[in-house]
Order: sequence, then C-alpha cells, then structure tokens
Amino acid sequence: MESDADKNSPGQSYNNETPPGGNSTAFPELLRIMFPVLYLVIFLGSVMLNGLAVWIFFHIRNKTSFIFYLKNIMVADLLMTVSFPFKIIYTSEVASWNFDVYFCKYSSILFYTSMYICIVFLGLISIDRYLKVVKPFDNSKIYSIKFTKIVSACVWLSMTLFALPNVILTDSQPTGDNVNDCTKFKSPIGVKWHEAIIYIDMFIFFTVMVVLIVCYISISRHIQKSSKPFISCSSRTRRHNQSIRVVVAVFFVCFLPYHLCGIPFAYSKLDEILDKQVYKILLYCREATLFLSACNVCLDPIIYFFMCRSFSQRLFNRSNIRSRSESIRSLQSVRKSEVRIYCEYTEV
Repeated sequence: MESDADKNSPGQSYNNETPPGGNSTAFPELLRIMFPVLYLVIFLGSVMLNGLAVWIFFHIRNKTSFIFYLKNIMVADLLMTVSFPFKIIYTSEVASWNFDVYFCKYSSILFYTSMYICIVFLGLISIDRYLKVVKPFDNSKIYSIKFTKIVSACVWLSMTLFALPNVILTDSQPTGDNVNDCTKFKSPIGVKWHEAIIYIDMFIFFTVMVVLIVCYISISRHIQKSSKPFISCSSRTRRHNQSIRVVVAVFFVCFLPYHLCGIPFAYSKLDEILDKQVYKILLYCREATLFLSACNVCLDPIIYFFMCRSFSQRLFNRSNIRSRSESIRSLQSVRKSEVRIYCEYTEV
C-alpha cells in the first residue's frame, strides 16, 4: 500500500532539471536537517519502547482477543520502524538519485502498509472494548481467540495484497526525468492502481474513525446508565472508558491531521490547479503531518500500558516498581505488623 504523499514530496524537485548523480534540493536547508533529526529521534524511541514491548508481550499469553490485537499493532509498529532509516536518508538528500527507486518501491510502501494495518487494528480494539463493556455476557464466537486470529490474518493478507501491486508495478528504470516522482517509476496500470489505493486508504481511515467515535460514545453512555444503580460495579467499565479515550486520543493526534491534509491531493492534477507556492505549502504541511503519523510508533506503548493490565504489571515487575495499589497494600501490611509487634511488646 502506498500513499500519494510520495508524489512530488517536499524532498523532491518540482521540475525535471535534476541531473543524474545528485538529489534535488527542493527541501529548504532547515527542513533537510530538521526532518532527518526528528525521524532519528522517533526511530531511537521506537526501538527502545517497542523493544521493551516485545519482551513484555513475549511473556504474556494470548488469553484474550484484546491482547492479541495489541500484539499485532506492535508488529506493525516494528515494521514501520524498519522504514525510518530509509526515510532519514531520503529526507536528508544525502544519497544518490538511484536511492529514490528503492525508497519508492520498498521502504515507502512498507511505511504506509504498516500505518494502515495499525489503523485497522485500532478500530478492532475499539470494537472489542465496546463488546466487552456493552455486551459482556454475550457468548458469541467473536470473543474467541480462534476468531481473533482469523480476523487478524485477514487484515494482514488484505493489506499485503493491496501493497504488492505497488511493488510489482514500480518497474521503470530511473532517469533524470522520472527520478523526481514516485509515480513515474510505475507502469500505466501501476499509476491507476496507485490512484485507487489513495481512495482505499481514505476509506479505511474515515471508516475506522467513525467506528472509534461510535464505540466511544456508546461506551460512555452505557457507563453513565450503569453507574447510577451499580456504583460499586462500574469501576471496571470506567477503566474501559478511560482506555478507549487513550485510543481515540492517539488516533486523532497521529492520523487525523495527515488525512485531512491529504484530502486535496485526492484530486488529480492539483499542482496544475493551484499556485506553485500554495501547492508547495500544502506539500510541506503534509510532510509535517506525516511525521505525526510516524510518531504513532512511540505512542502505541502508552496504549499498551493504560489498556492492558498484564502489560503494566509485567512492566512494574521488570523495573522493580510497585504499582499504587501494591504500594498501598504493602504499607497496610507493614502497619498491621507494627501494631501486632507493639501489642505483643506491651503485653509482656
């Protein structure tokens, strides 16, 4: 899967005057330094955070569909992280113009495929939370791990099938004329498929966004209704409400700006309709919002921590840090022990 963000991105020239043997210099000097540094920061952060997540999830069994979906997000984040070094080289424009071919054909497609896999699984998690809160006593098969694995396999398979044509149909040889545009590496059928993927990506994102909003509103309303007669029984559902808030916040912060900025680019020949400077500003905005989408790899571990109790407990055990509840119980036991010793001493 590939987005239209790779067509005439700010790191590429807006004309065909780039000679073989050197990259374009359309990026202002500041951006050619700033973007590689920013991507390097989130690359290092992702390696540390997701490396820790891999270790923790390795020790957690797939006992619920929720945990299994989280593990799939972790894998998608790791795949996206693999593409960051190529993005750093591409945005810094330090490699030869032949590097653009490999970036367009492999790294860029891996980045966007991983991103939309993550988006889909965030939607599946919100549905899972909705079913667990609103219909917790339903004996449907959709709660089973077997069904979860089938759904996850379908997500990975469908996204891979969407991405493969972009890899296969990017088969043109690089020249001084086509090195500035990823779509020029594609065959005519590849260009058509690329345009279709843009609409598919938009449909996936906005569908998941609607699902997230509906699930969050439904969970909130259910909690408001159930918390009145059963105040003591609503703590668990309140935790579900807080966890879905984290998912919604990460989703909107990371992915919404990029897709809103990408709406104008769904129209063909946008560069011919708009003034060149306005078009360039839009491209810079989309590159900045694309970075926000990449930050998702560092924010997803926050979702694991707040939503998955097994994950947070394993993290506390790993770092020898006690949770608040454990600290309170430990303090209470110490006080009871002190009282008991004092009583025994006074009795003597």
